Amino acid sequence: MDGREIVLLVTVALLVVYVISIGGATATAIRIGEAWRRRQAASGGLGPRSEGEVLLPAKALPAVVRRIRLVGWVVFPVALVLAVFANRSFPWLAPLAVFVMVGLNAFYFTAMQGMGEPLTLTKDGFRLGNKGRERTVRWIHVTDLVGARVGTFGGMRMSEPGEWQDPNLRPNVIFFRLNRALVRAPRTLLQRLRGLTYFDGVIRNAFGVPTEQLLQAMREWQRLALDAEAPPFRRPRPGEQKKSEA
Repeated sequence: MDGREIVLLVTVALLVVYVISIGGATATAIRIGEAWRRRQAASGGLGPRSEGEVLLPAKALPAVVRRIRLVGWVVFPVALVLAVFANRSFPWLAPLAVFVMVGLNAFYFTAMQGMGEPLTLTKDGFRLGNKGRERTVRWIHVTDLVGARVGTFGGMRMSEPGEWQDPNLRPNVIFFRLNRALVRAPRTLLQRLRGLTYFDGVIRNAFGVPTEQLLQAMREWQRLALDAEAPPFRRPRPGEQKKSEA
């Protein structure tokens, strides 16, 4: 067995690992989506409550599948480079690898569009993300909550009450901005590449509830939190303090 055949075997092995990893994640996402559509709708509202929290589960890949998917994305560029540039003696390998990767990636990103992260609404704030990787945001640090429709190649902000609303526009995300004078708002590389500079985070609505209803509920939670935490505008004068004590 010469060097060309060894490189071919390594390339094919990496392609198999990629197909199994990404293909398995795609099949799992499709299966979860089908089970989600058949689930029974949860009872109860999203608005603030005196005690307890509101947990909104979302369609998400299991932790094991996410780890396997990571392996697939790691070997993806290596397999692509080897197939295109390191196997000139086998001209059929490069177009086959490109065809498989383009097709599988298309199925993968289509299946992953409906995936999201669980959201928990509390008196103090909200938690977004899977257990162990949650992001906690306090209501008093949120300066803006905006609904929007985000697609593959663009997006559009949702109209506010009283504005004209496109009947064909169904918002699917909620953007939030934080008070950067009070908290540090790090953004991931993916958020920077997407141009997410004004807002500090996005909540993908994969909870099975209308985005307008979720946005209204979050604004109500925030309003009550701000009312509870609102400091006095000024200290009471001596005469006002005596009257209040009387």
